Amino acid sequence: MKNFKYNTLFNVISQQTDLPDNAVIADLGCKDANFLLAFQKAFPNKIKSAVGVDITDKRFKDVRYKKPIKLRVMDCSKKLEFDDNTFDFVFTKDMFECVSDKGFLVSEIHRILKPGGVVIGVNCDWDSVVYNGENKELLSKVIHAYAVTKQPWMDDLDSWIGRRMYGFFNKSKKFESSVSVHNVVETEYTEGTFGFDLSLDIAWLHKENTGAISKEEYDEFIDNLKSAEKDGRYIFSKPYYIYKGIKLK
Repeated sequence: MKNFKYNTLFNVISQQTDLPDNAVIADLGCKDANFLLAFQKAFPNKIKSAVGVDITDKRFKDVRYKKPIKLRVMDCSKKLEFDDNTFDFVFTKDMFECVSDKGFLVSEIHRILKPGGVVIGVNCDWDSVVYNGENKELLSKVIHAYAVTKQPWMDDLDSWIGRRMYGFFNKSKKFESSVSVHNVVETEYTEGTFGFDLSLDIAWLHKENTGAISKEEYDEFIDNLKSAEKDGRYIFSKPYYIYKGIKLK
């Protein structure tokens, strides 16, 4: 997709995706449905029906989607409003860490998948995110604070969700499981990049008076990133763990 920041990540995901003809697919925690749109573009003649689910519709109004995509408001921490054996493929990205009963969600995904159906769960391992800068202690503190401070809309927060996804599914003994890692690496601190956008998101830690970091610490954090960019020392790294499970019959 044009101007889709996740193009490289999606390419890795799509290489692991083999949809049957007339596939019925779902994206749990779809946000603005960009990944559903990417699947539609990558598999134009394969998808019969696609549904995007999110806990709120506040980002649906900006989605330029068309058939066969439908969007629904649903709380994925509760029983999913789908029949058994509905989907050939279930996708989820950066949603599992927000659900408290992860074992229940695993069982629900198993329930709604057809026998032999595939789930792909993509999650950043937030405590493994890396920025380079002069003040090592400050940068480490800021990243860890962002990783472990639960935002108000979250039901739960697990900063190690990337490395733990495989275990949540595999221990259920309901899936044939595998896992891989795609690492986003950037050397420019510019608008629209993963590292730049994340640095802006981190500002909520002081704006909402969480006590995790002060405004002075945040400002110094940003100064470190800008200085590293100016001196040619900047690097940002963000690991995405890609879990793939095939429903056992």
